[in-house]
Amino acid sequence: MISAFFTGVVVAIPTSLVMMKLLNSSLFINNSELLDMNQKISVIIHQLDDFREERREEREKFLNVSDDTK
Repeated sequence: MISAFFTGVVVAIPTSLVMMKLLNSSLFINNSELLDMNQKISVIIHQLDDFREERREEREKFLNVSDDTK
């Protein structure tokens, strides 16, 4: 069982290094696409934060919770 672990480590490390190198290269995706996706994800995250804040305010109003109890 220990030898299987070390065999897995020996195989996993070079494989992960090769995959990181390939993924970092422009073989799969270029930097402009990555920046575009990052901007879209940022917009979605900000919208979710705003939505969560609105729901929290509505819940506080519904439950009559004041800022003093936080």
